[in-house]
Parts: sequence; C-alpha cells; structure tokens
Amino acid sequence: MKKILLLCLVMLMVPAVYAQVSFGVRAGIGSSALVQKVDGSPVSGARFGFSLAGMLDVPVYKRFSLRPELVFINQGGSYEAFENSTTPTAHSCYYYSIQVPLNVVYSIPINEAKLGISLGPNFNYSLFGNMKSGQADYDIKFGQTEENDLKPFDLGVNIGLSAIYKDVFFGIHATYGTLDRLAEKPQGASSVYQNNITFSLGYFFR
Repeated sequence: MKKILLLCLVMLMVPAVYAQVSFGVRAGIGSSALVQKVDGSPVSGARFGFSLAGMLDVPVYKRFSLRPELVFINQGGSYEAFENSTTPTAHSCYYYSIQVPLNVVYSIPINEAKLGISLGPNFNYSLFGNMKSGQADYDIKFGQTEENDLKPFDLGVNIGLSAIYKDVFFGIHATYGTLDRLAEKPQGASSVYQNNITFSLGYFFR
C-alpha cells in the first residue's frame, strides 16, 4: 500500500516539474587555449573557438536549478615540446568535441531579469581535428597514442555567470580542463590542459 501511495505521489509530481522545465538553445564564441607549465610558469597558446548548444533549465529547490547542456564545440590551441632536440617544436591544433556540462545554477531575481551563478562538471569527448607540428600537417587520431596524439576524453570544471531577460539568455563561462590531453608525451613535454572562455547568446522556449 505504501509503495502504491509513493508511486502515485511521484506521478502527481512529474507533470508539475515537467511544466516548469525550459528548453533553450545558445551559440557562443570565445577563446580556446592549451595551457602548459614551462619552467614552473603557466604558458598558453590560444585561438578563436565557437560552440552551439541545446540546454535545459530544471528547477530543483527554490532558487537552485540544474542546467544540463549538449554542446558541439570547436576548440584547441598550441603548445611546445622538445623532440630529440634542444629546440622546442611548436604544435598547433584545432578539433571538434561533444561536451555535456551539468551545471547547478543559483538564480537572483533583479526586476524582470534573473542573474545566474553556475558551477559544475563538464564531460568532453573529442571527435576529429587537425594538428600542425613544425612543417607537418595531419589529422589527429584521438586515443591511438601515436606521436603528438591527443586523448579523446577530458573532464573539466565549469564556472559561469548568466542573465535571462524575457527568455533571452546571455552568458559567460570558463571551462578548466583537469586531465592531461597528451596521449603520448615526447621527450621534454609537460602536461597540457584544455581551457575555454565562452561568451554566449541564446533563447529559452517556455
């Protein structure tokens, strides 16, 4: 009997929660960089990047909501490594990935707008791309641990600010990679991490 009552309660709650869920889309541009440490100091090589995303806003408790996204993103950057030589070789790459950020958002109402502060993990899986190493130019073979290859998976941390005014979405967020992207390190290479800063404009359908 208790199980039946609990099931009925859940079934009654689902439509109410579903009615408050909002679907949105956004497009973003920003700076994409590969960051490494050289002589103990962080050095980054940045490039232009863009992203397209679908997103949900799911109310959880009072001002808190869960905002998962499905993102198609162009990212990359440059780094240097020593390869059987005392002279560093520059590596520059761009590649495309699917990202799934799972952000928790705290909203602050300001007149007709809502300011949001977000934080959460970002799961990244890289699909295809291109690497330029010195004079060589070739496709990246993610996860095959060949020379200058990159790992396909990354786990990042998202930090962001957003504003929603009359269903129009404005946002800025930074993603900090936590995993070394180099699949096979050449001699003298340090760990390389993918960081992104993105400015977004979007719309929520309510």
